[in-house]
Amino acid sequence: MSDDTAARGERDAAVPARAGGVPVFARLAGSSALLATGADAVDFLHGQLANDVKGLGDGGTVRSLLLNHKGHAMAEAQVLRFDQHTLALVVDDGQGDWVRETLERHIVFDEVELRSVDCQVMTVQGDAAAVAVGALGGPPPAAGQWLGVGTEGQVYGAVRSAAGGFDLTFLGPDSAARAEEAAAVLAGAGAVAADETALDAARVAGLVPAAGREGGEGVLPQEAGLEGLVSFRKGCYLGQEIMARIEARGSVRRGLVALELSSEPPSREVTLDGRVVGRLGTVARLPDGAVGALAVLRKDVQDSTRLSVGPNATARVVKAARMMPT
Repeated sequence: MSDDTAARGERDAAVPARAGGVPVFARLAGSSALLATGADAVDFLHGQLANDVKGLGDGGTVRSLLLNHKGHAMAEAQVLRFDQHTLALVVDDGQGDWVRETLERHIVFDEVELRSVDCQVMTVQGDAAAVAVGALGGPPPAAGQWLGVGTEGQVYGAVRSAAGGFDLTFLGPDSAARAEEAAAVLAGAGAVAADETALDAARVAGLVPAAGREGGEGVLPQEAGLEGLVSFRKGCYLGQEIMARIEARGSVRRGLVALELSSEPPSREVTLDGRVVGRLGTVARLPDGAVGALAVLRKDVQDSTRLSVGPNATARVVKAARMMPT
């Protein structure tokens, strides 16, 4: 690789998945995985997760939220169906234990077993992500499908930046070694390694929310731009009644925005004249040196309004919400 090419790659890695840039890849350290097995595995997950699981065929995949009984967006997971009795849940942002404990509490007479498995997840983002993923063996999968990568690896579409891309999941005791092998192939195909700090900056710049950051207790999917991970046509599931009520009402009082901050915030509460009007999620240093953040903010706050975050930091709205795709 020439010095000019290496330098260009380093610049592109600072702005992951920008239009026209080289693809970037990064490990997702907070990811974990559960295997759901048994005759009732599909029906059980369909009744717990907010998105449609029954509609998946073998080799199908869907991204979903796990809500609490109040309809709050508590966790986010990718569902991978292997066959009618075996599915995997790949959970983001360190929420794996919470997801497992929550699901296990709802097993009554269901013939389903949940088992934690070793897991490594990498994401490849950018306009040219498909080219890099293709170097691992074959074309990238169609939307709603996963394809095998090497031994016990899966690749599927994933939106973690404005440009989007793919996630690579490796399950099993040798998952770390297989992830290292995949990273070497991606680098050989011209993709540039990045870290999760850079991915956070890409999500903020692209207004791409995550339940583990922008969701949580007190936050509805519609407020955090995560409604694309919810099915409004399936039957009963945890939090479904609240989702139906919001759909009938047609609006919520808060929405996802991107903020530009004057400095690193000492607090997560966003206030206006001493009144709490929002909450910060992801905070990231952007490539131009500015501090940006995603926040769930009251919709009646005007874009030009100067907001406060803690005693010294100020903020202003720079983007309104976009809905997270399914």
